Parts: sequence; C-alpha cells; structure tokens
Amino acid sequence: METAAGVGYSEHPDSETAAHAAARAALDQARADTDGCALALVFTTARHDPERVLATVRRVVGRRARIVGGGTAGVITNQRLGYEGWQVGVAVLRTSSLEVQAFIAPGLGDDEQQVGRALGAQLRRTGAPTVLMYESVKASTPHGPRLNMGTPLLAGMKAALATWPPLVGLALHGDPQWKPGFQYFDDRVVSQSALALQLSGPVRMDTVTITNLRPMSTYREVTRVDGAALLELDGRPALDVIEELVGPELPPLSVTLGVNHGDRFGDFREDDYAIHLCVAVDRARRALVVDHQLAPGMAVQLMRRHLDFADIRRRADELVARVRGRKAFLALYIDCAGRASVYAGTDREEAEEIQAAIGGRMPLLGMYSGGEIAQVAGAVQRLSNAGVLSIFSEP
Repeated sequence: METAAGVGYSEHPDSETAAHAAARAALDQARADTDGCALALVFTTARHDPERVLATVRRVVGRRARIVGGGTAGVITNQRLGYEGWQVGVAVLRTSSLEVQAFIAPGLGDDEQQVGRALGAQLRRTGAPTVLMYESVKASTPHGPRLNMGTPLLAGMKAALATWPPLVGLALHGDPQWKPGFQYFDDRVVSQSALALQLSGPVRMDTVTITNLRPMSTYREVTRVDGAALLELDGRPALDVIEELVGPELPPLSVTLGVNHGDRFGDFREDDYAIHLCVAVDRARRALVVDHQLAPGMAVQLMRRHLDFADIRRRADELVARVRGRKAFLALYIDCAGRASVYAGTDREEAEEIQAAIGGRMPLLGMYSGGEIAQVAGAVQRLSNAGVLSIFSEP
C-alpha cells in the first residue's frame, strides 16, 4: 500500500464539532479508516479547548495513530486559510512502508538546553526526516513575553546528535499576542515541551526557506547581551543605534535583524540569512528583546521587509519541480504569523502563492507559527519572519 495523506480544516466555534469535521475530512481524503491511520497532525488556535479537540480527534482517527501538534495562530490548507479565529487543521497519514515515530522532552521552561539534549538522545540513531515542535512562550508579562528562545534547545540537540537529520520545525504558540500555548502528544495535552516527529523508510523531505527580506544597514557588531535582551551594538545602547536607522517611538515587532551565515562580502543570498525578530522594547535599558539568543561578536544587519509574491511563487514552484518523478504525498508550510497580511500590511496573503504552487498535486497543511526552524548555510537555525515549505515524497 502506497503512502497517502489527507488534510481537513474547520472554523466552527465548537471545539468538538470543529475537530470532528477536520479529522473526518482528512481521513476521507486519505481514504483511510481508523485501523489504517498511522499519524494525525493536529493544530488549533487558542480559542479552542485542547482537551476536547484531542479526545475528538482520537475518536475519529482510531487507537493506532500517533497524534502530535499544538497551538498555532492559524491554519493553511490547499484551498482554505485563516488566523485569529477558530481554526483547526488536521493532516492524517496512512502507510504500510513508513515507520512513524514521535518523541517528547518536557521541562522546556526550566532548561532549554537540557531538553534539547534529552530530545536529541532519542533521535540520534536515525537520519530520518524530522519535524520539531516546541512551545515558544514561557509566560506573558506586562513588559512583553518571556520566550523559550529555541537557540539553546537546538544547541542541546546538536550536542546529542552526531549529525543533524533533515529537519524543519516551528515554535508553537497560543496566539499572536504571545499567549502561552500547549502541545498534543498522543493522548495528552502538555505544556512547556519539545516534540519531534520522524518518518523512517523510503521517504525524502525537500525544503525551501523563503523570507523576502533584504539588508537595509551595514553590519553592526553585537557587543553586549543579557539573555534575550540585546543591550549594545557597536558598544552603544542597541535601541539608540536602531532608532537612528528607523526613527524614534519604535514599536515592537517592527525590527528584524539578519545574521549572514555566508560570504559577508559576496553577493546577497537569501538562503544564507537567519532572521530574528524584536518582540519587545526595554526602554529603561535602551535595549531590544529579541526572539533569539544573540552572542557578543555576532554581526547583524537591520532587514527590510518586503513580501515579493512573484518570488514566493517561483521558489515554491522550484521545490515542486524538485520532486517530479517521485510520489509526493504531503506538503507542510510553516509560516511566520508576521507574514499574514494583517501584520505584513499587504493587500493579499502570501500563503496563497504556496496554495497555487501546490495546487491539487498533494495535500497541504500549513501553520502560522511563532518561529521557524530550518537549515541555513548547512546548519539548523531558529528563524523569524520565514516561510518554510517542505514536501514529503517516496519513490
């Protein structure tokens, strides 16, 4: 039996009704029954009751299926997309040729790096395509969110792994207001955990990362940090430096920093840049709170946001062409919530270009995330303001 996937979507405000509709539609598209379903990926906004969603999905997909997922700002499928509402997205997989494995490591709010080591130790025996998911928010405070940065998590994983498997990932979150979220793992709703889904067997994951950001400043050296707080650039208060570039009264989420992991003096290559977002301003210390743990000595550039719809479509089309001759059974799109039109200030949704590129070739499930993970210049990086499109295929 060849591998097949299906995707379902609902915006019904009742959690059980929405979960049932989405899971049932996914099963029907995959032509799977409850005995043949091996995996259910489940993503829901913070408006839904996660316990009711999980119990309902389990009833629909049967006892055999692994269930993984969590909170998201919104959902994208082949023909639907929505955010800031009652969205539920479910993808299911039926297969006799692939092995589905899921792993979890709790305690993320206490020690990210140790959680990374624990999760990496579970993965180290395989090079199978991997989807990493972790809770991005420790807590919401009047001064901004306290985040799980992702960087220590990846450092811990790398310490436990001989080499990285093919890997993409996302930071789960409750909503765009940085409400703490939740994770689905089999029959449990958990929090402050990192999850990993692996598909083993004759499967390949092809990926493209799209940011559509360009440098708008020269390189500035990080000279002092305090955890997530970027205190100084070039030996000066970081907020002073940034305000000279973009003006005073700086709103959070308007500053994006890029780290070039390629040739600093060569031609610009989008694929070489890791992108990091300012999530709050600490005016008392004249600092920026960044969703990435920067280190002294790093060179950063202020980046200019510009969603190039033609480029998004071109790069997605190139990825689709890369898997021709293989059986593509599922596309995943991990999309920064900041790329949605309401936040990006565009007159249409960039995810529509992904929908157009995928078309009816395979089921598509997309999630609006609080952070993205992908390989940049050969290393796995925690990103912001990125769209990470992956296609899973078999011979």
